[in-house]
Amino acid sequence: MRADDRWDIRRAGPNDQAACAAIFIATVSATFPNEPAEGRTAAAYAASVAGEEQWIARLNGKIIGYISVYWPTNFIHSLYILPNCQGQGAGKALLETVRQCALGDLELKTDKGNQRAYAFYRRQGWRVVGEGMAATGPWWRLRTSGGVL
Repeated sequence: MRADDRWDIRRAGPNDQAACAAIFIATVSATFPNEPAEGRTAAAYAASVAGEEQWIARLNGKIIGYISVYWPTNFIHSLYILPNCQGQGAGKALLETVRQCALGDLELKTDKGNQRAYAFYRRQGWRVVGEGMAATGPWWRLRTSGGVL
């Protein structure tokens, strides 16, 4: 059995949004404790995924993570896994699913202060192609090859 065989990965639907919002709130709260309260709400979650395709990872029937992609620019906007489920392969499985759907290179940004996320993406083969500054601090832009030719 491959490590990612235990994950049920599928496109998210309307009935998955409450669980995804809860994952967003829990993960943002744990990862970015200084994030203002208004940035850790269901409304902030909804705004962050508007116009994007989402995929979810389920384990034993429970949604434990999601990824959202803005396909017009092949940009991964969000990859959130419940804090107590991180490091078990769900993020890798979600990234691989999206990579196989991509019609070209994929990109994302990660905060420089989020060393765990940066190390995770680098282990998955993503490379740094830029950097910048946002109101929340400095970030790296990363890129990887998509899977559809």
